Amino acid sequence: MATSDPDAAIGSQRLDKGTKETLVTVVRHTILLGWSFVVLFPLYWLVSMSLKPPGQANSLPPDWIFLPTVYNYIQLIQQSDFVAAFANSVLMVSASVVIVLLIGVPAAYVLSRYDIPMERDVLVWILSSRMLPPIAVVIPFFVIFRALNLFDTRIGMVLMYVSINLSLVVWVMKAFFDGIPETLEEAARVDGATQFQGFRKVVLPAAKPGIFSVAIISFIFAWIELLFGLVLTSFEAVPVTLFVYSFIGSRSIEWSLLAAASTAMIVPVVVFLVAVNKYLAAGLSFGVVIKE
Repeated sequence: MATSDPDAAIGSQRLDKGTKETLVTVVRHTILLGWSFVVLFPLYWLVSMSLKPPGQANSLPPDWIFLPTVYNYIQLIQQSDFVAAFANSVLMVSASVVIVLLIGVPAAYVLSRYDIPMERDVLVWILSSRMLPPIAVVIPFFVIFRALNLFDTRIGMVLMYVSINLSLVVWVMKAFFDGIPETLEEAARVDGATQFQGFRKVVLPAAKPGIFSVAIISFIFAWIELLFGLVLTSFEAVPVTLFVYSFIGSRSIEWSLLAAASTAMIVPVVVFLVAVNKYLAAGLSFGVVIKE
């Protein structure tokens, strides 16, 4: 009668377990690679179209192998209107991000640390500015901007960007401040720090990942905004999104210049993300710190 070898059975089980883990890892990475391809393919298509000569940009079937050219970008830069619109967007969006952080971060800290009467109602009121779709509020803003002489001004567009991002900054940063233990500030006050010093030297450094995260989101939301720029500007404060939209005509679309302008629009966002990348992962996990 044959007897089974316990060591061989254990080794077989280990081999089967190792094989299963390997297969799971291979399948997981295959799915991730496939999904990455699906997500990145439109970006590849856009960049490749911007590097094709005008006659090849929308050819069917598409030319997968071609000689890249920067002709479209040269044509784009030579248009002074695009350069002005791009500079407008960089200036207005950057200023709006700085202002919205200067207002929203302290407001979120106050809502997190102090007992505000009707605090829940205040938070709902702040959030209500994002409840209505932009098309429902753009006409009232148009009337107000005309009355205050803010129509087609960079200051007016900065205020508009601040208004659409302020509620986001307040809500996200309040959740982040809620996750920072108050004992850190109490220890700072024991050492002689004032309330403001504790906020500036203790809380703000701890909240830096959240601040950079909301800065990124605010930058992107303002950078891609089209409707308000379409209604509230005409010449002086035209954002780059509106200029890109101008390549779509009623009878034809300038695909090469449209792709080049769209690719140029992506560059500031990518640069901003790379610059603050080390804070992004921590910022996206805000609220995981348990308050003591």
